[in-house]
Amino acid sequence: LLCLYTSFVYIFIDDIIIFSDTIDKYAKYLETIFSLFKKKNISIALAKLYIVYPSIELLGFYVDGFGLTNIEHYIAAFRNLAFPNNLKALEQYISVLGFLHYLILYYI
Repeated sequence: LLCLYTSFVYIFIDDIIIFSDTIDKYAKYLETIFSLFKKKNISIALAKLYIVYPSIELLGFYVDGFGLTNIEHYIAAFRNLAFPNNLKALEQYISVLGFLHYLILYYI
């Protein structure tokens, strides 16, 4: 549905991020997406609608015009991670490392 608008829309499951470099473009993009939703009878929860935010928290990161920034409590959790001592703990450890791999120097 929104694949035609990838130059100003990112979609993450049930989150839609609309972005632009000017407020005029942003208003135009909002109008485009809202009219598409109206045409397709898609409703939006107003309580979850955030418009004209310079940065947002999404998928464990702060996202803004400069890119992604780590959220400190995720970094602290990573630093406090104990080395695994059983299979389940190893699976969780590998999962966390996979998610935060960009923080680890020489991680492949």
